[in-house]
Amino acid sequence: MAVLNRLVVSGFRNIGHADLTLYPGVNLFYGVNGSGKTSVLEAVHMLASGRSFRSRQHQPVIQAGQERLTVFGQIQGGVSIGVERTRHEGGRIRINRESAQSSSQLASLLPLQLVNSDSFAALEGGPGVRRRLLDWTVFHVEHRYLNSLKEYQIALRQRNALLRRGKIDHGQLGIWESRLVSAALAIDQLRQKVFEELAAATRLLLQDLPPSPLQDIAIRYRRGWRQDADLAASLLASRDSDLALGHTRVGPHRADMVFTVEAQPAQSILSRGQQKMLVCALRTAMAQVVSGSRNAPVFLVDDLPAELDERHQALFAGWISRCAAQVLVTGIERGTTRRPWESLISPWNQPSVFHVEHGRISAEADPAPNNEWSE
Repeated sequence: MAVLNRLVVSGFRNIGHADLTLYPGVNLFYGVNGSGKTSVLEAVHMLASGRSFRSRQHQPVIQAGQERLTVFGQIQGGVSIGVERTRHEGGRIRINRESAQSSSQLASLLPLQLVNSDSFAALEGGPGVRRRLLDWTVFHVEHRYLNSLKEYQIALRQRNALLRRGKIDHGQLGIWESRLVSAALAIDQLRQKVFEELAAATRLLLQDLPPSPLQDIAIRYRRGWRQDADLAASLLASRDSDLALGHTRVGPHRADMVFTVEAQPAQSILSRGQQKMLVCALRTAMAQVVSGSRNAPVFLVDDLPAELDERHQALFAGWISRCAAQVLVTGIERGTTRRPWESLISPWNQPSVFHVEHGRISAEADPAPNNEWSE
């Protein structure tokens, strides 16, 4: 179970310096727009992934006038992790004060689920959006998945490089295609196994909602090549067209999760509110599947009242409380943001409250949070 006990942030957007003690259950950050509350979630995201969820580049995240940003955290159990980013020299990642090789090591220690306005574009976005959601789940459940994915990406890059040369070296192409197929089949097997559990968990959560087309949702895994076809044969058959385009058009890098209602795309049938609840159910199901592997994630929830009405806020809060290790949630008004959690069991009904103003974060004098987890 991943619980972030301490968060130290320096030079991060408008946060000059903050040293926060966080608690299991709900940690609520409130303040007016632009105060810096979303930056708190963004800092935790960088701590767990090495990157921002609002910018592909780290330079815009560094506070104006500063040369670097640092985010440090202590996880329940005594593990410390840290990320530093500089304007001109990249940065570094540390775990227990030792240099880490990749951001995937951070992700394995502090799994995160981010729910913000961008999250609700999952249905309308391209296959890559949904594929990343599936990959996140598989990564946290199947430890061998990352190696297979890296092997596949290496082979895919090499095949694409050979295709772009224009004149195919069939011997070299055969070698890389063999490696690609081997890694692809391992990826597909692991994805299918986790997908079945994920789809079942999503559909079960949707039964909590009032009768609507959501109960008729069908979720299908599309692996990236025809279900009845051999991948090696598919690659061979697509060589000429791949050569013309300069890239590989079949394989796990084209996988998708497809959501339909009565054989129609879900986004063309569901209302905007129903689409949001489907995404909430999917995100919760991802956490449930991961929690089953004893790796319950931390949820980052940015301004939930702006996305869901009170009834659905309360439902989503209840879902999260059954599968998350901890929640960091933002809102403009203190009372409104607390409301979804108040009917839940301890410690979820006792948010730890922080006021954010002009990048300064102060803990409010709430009753001491209950650190005992209810079964």
